[in-house]
Amino acid sequence: MRKFILSIIPFGAIATAFQPLAFAESSDDSIVLTFLGTGAPRPSHDRYGPAILVEAGDNKILVDAGPGMRERLFQAGGFELLTAIDNILITHLHFDHTISTPGLWLTGWLFGRKEPMKVYGPPGTTEMMGHFKAAYRWDVDYRTLVGVHKEGSELLATDLTPGEFYLSDDLKITTFSVEHMPTNTETGESLGLDGATYGYRIDYRGRSVLFSGDTRSTSDSDIVKIGKGVDVLIHETQVPAPGNSPEAILANISLVVHTTPEQVAYVFNQTKPRLGVYSHIIPPEIGAEELLPMTNYDGEMLVAEDLMTLTISDEITIGRAEGRGTDIFTEAQVVDE
Repeated sequence: MRKFILSIIPFGAIATAFQPLAFAESSDDSIVLTFLGTGAPRPSHDRYGPAILVEAGDNKILVDAGPGMRERLFQAGGFELLTAIDNILITHLHFDHTISTPGLWLTGWLFGRKEPMKVYGPPGTTEMMGHFKAAYRWDVDYRTLVGVHKEGSELLATDLTPGEFYLSDDLKITTFSVEHMPTNTETGESLGLDGATYGYRIDYRGRSVLFSGDTRSTSDSDIVKIGKGVDVLIHETQVPAPGNSPEAILANISLVVHTTPEQVAYVFNQTKPRLGVYSHIIPPEIGAEELLPMTNYDGEMLVAEDLMTLTISDEITIGRAEGRGTDIFTEAQVVDE
């Protein structure tokens, strides 16, 4: 099996480059991914909540905004990165995918961003962002009254339906439904909760990456069709907790809406990505040494770690993002006149 762990040298189309990477250039046809958080709802010192930065030319898009995302962005790229992002894609409205949205919106604006924060997600996103705006209206009004620029304090939201849209002329986003809505564990029938849960595929100048979102992927999943031939397919996973303790029983409740490594292997074998990647890992202490042997896939794959980068080009290069920017505000030069 062609699998590798980050501590060893991989082979084939994957190259290692454990050094800070420059911001993506507008003339480049590559996609650069930065894994800001590779965990899930459970707190972890090593895996923060789910959040992945996508850089493609001039486009900077955040996919999900989990706990600790703002701090990971600052660790990765300083004030330059915190103030450069004004687009967020939300896969679904669980707290571990949305809770850092107001943190990025307000921090980026306060320290220099003058573009509105634009958030795209499933039905209910507009309502949630409206609540965030209402919750922090006093904060925004306070700061603008004492002299902080008004531009960039807007929070704009769009509820998406499955389909395609363009964020720029050469960056296409495909939204598709995934199986993460609550169902009866015995019959599989919906429990009637309003809303939707999404995955996303991003295509840019012949490069592509797919994000599964939270899902229980099966042979009927749209991800199998939409993911065929993608360069990088990023999939969540949950490993069942052993034993019958109350904690194990509670943890395993979510297996009905998440995907085991054996089920992820089916997706990878059907779609054949250039690279399969695990992220949103439950439990967060599970690493590559355990996950990869559980996944019967003959292609190249890895387990993402926080602050890991992938550059998708003719080769797929692994790096680390830490230290890309300035961490002293008065030296950052991020405020446009």
